[in-house]
Amino acid sequence: MEESKKNTRLYIDIIKNLSGFKLNVQLEISAERAGLLGASGSGKSMTLKCIAGIERPDEGSIVLGEEVLFDSKKRINKPPRERRVGYLFQNYALFPHMTVEQNIMSGMLGISKKEQGLSKDKLIREMHLSGLEKRFPKQLSGGQAQRVAIARMLGAGPNILMFDEPFSALDYHLKEQLQQQLLELLEEKNMPTLIVSHDIDEAYRLC
Repeated sequence: MEESKKNTRLYIDIIKNLSGFKLNVQLEISAERAGLLGASGSGKSMTLKCIAGIERPDEGSIVLGEEVLFDSKKRINKPPRERRVGYLFQNYALFPHMTVEQNIMSGMLGISKKEQGLSKDKLIREMHLSGLEKRFPKQLSGGQAQRVAIARMLGAGPNILMFDEPFSALDYHLKEQLQQQLLELLEEKNMPTLIVSHDIDEAYRLC
C-alpha cells in the first residue's frame, strides 16, 4: 500500500434534503474502518452515494486527501470517475455480459494492457478466484460474485473503500466466512473504509 493512501483522510460535512427528513452528516476518518448504522431509510446509503458522486448534496463539502470532491460554495462537484472511490453496491452490480476477468479489468483506467493483466492476475490470486476467470456472473455463487466485485473495486486503485450492506444477500454460514475474509483484506489494505450496516454485531466485528 502506497504511503499516500495510508495517510488519506476523508472529511465530509453535508446536508441533503430528502423526502420526509434532512440528511445532515459530519464525519472524518483516516486509515480506519467506520460503520454507519441505522434503520432502512435513515440515509446510510445516500451518504455513500454523495461521497461517490452518484448523488449531489444540497450544501457542504467532501474532501478526500488533498482533493476537494464537492464544495457547494466553490461550485465543485467532481464526477464519479474522477473521485478514486471504491464502492461495493448491495447487489454487486457486476456486468452480466462480461467474464470474471473482464469485470475485474473494467475498472482499470489509465494504465497499460500489460499492467492491467498483471494487476488482474494478482487480484484473482488474492481474492481466491483462480479457475473462475472465464465464468460469467450468472455462473457464480453469491460469495464468488462478491469477491469479483471487491477485486474490480480494488483494481481501480481507490483511495477509500465503501461497502453498502455487503452481506445482506448471503446466508448465515457464508456471511460469517466472508466477513472474516473481508476483515483480513481490510486490515491488509489499511485505508479509509466506510461500511453501511443495519446489524450492530456485524458493524462491531468489521469496524
